[in-house]
Amino acid sequence: MEESSLLSAILDHRDALASVAEFLRILAGICWTLNYFSMLRTSRKDKIPSTGIFPLCNDIGWEFIYAFIYPTASAHWEGGVRVWFLVHCIVIIFIIKYAHNEWDHFPLIQRNLYFLYGVVTIGFAIGQYSFAREVGPDLGFFYGGVLCQTLASLGPIAQILSRNSTRGASLLTWLLRAIATFGGFIKLTIYYLTGNAAGPWFESPMCKFYIGLTLVLDFTYPICYYVIQRQELANAQKEKKEKSK
Repeated sequence: MEESSLLSAILDHRDALASVAEFLRILAGICWTLNYFSMLRTSRKDKIPSTGIFPLCNDIGWEFIYAFIYPTASAHWEGGVRVWFLVHCIVIIFIIKYAHNEWDHFPLIQRNLYFLYGVVTIGFAIGQYSFAREVGPDLGFFYGGVLCQTLASLGPIAQILSRNSTRGASLLTWLLRAIATFGGFIKLTIYYLTGNAAGPWFESPMCKFYIGLTLVLDFTYPICYYVIQRQELANAQKEKKEKSK
């Protein structure tokens, strides 16, 4: 009875829900784009990479495959994937420009950053292409995007913890990504409820795991940032007191 009432309510408000989903799609697209520009700003300000090599290279590989090889699979983004690919090409140039500042302890990597980023990007692109050939472009686009999302949420946490510093980190970048992520989840839920699912959703155990994991990771990042920032402030005050003695 409750399910039939819910279904009836959804059908009664189908057009309104479709409008909300379209708004969230546009919002997510804008926030993802701004997220990439925020990465540029942070990298330029702190002179170190604002994102890890795996999230960045996987994103570029995924975007290349679905912008140019299987564009119909990403048609509902209306060219957004191509825009992200172009923006990411700018981002990776900035990232590589400042990446050498993190590799003073490993000269071999420091001298071959362009080669390293290029190989990893090509590797992810081949992986995304192979997966699309295996399961089909539509499902490949969906689950390839899941990998992008997971690495985008996990990478910054690994980065800030390994550095033990907020240099190269940004709450603005996190906020834009979080808005895009949560908005995207709501959008996909509306698609699912109205029978326009772009891929598996609540009926998929893997998708449930993905949703839960991403939410946990995105809520974890600002906590890590806050804890490390407090540590930095405490250390700065301690150094100031020692100098004043």
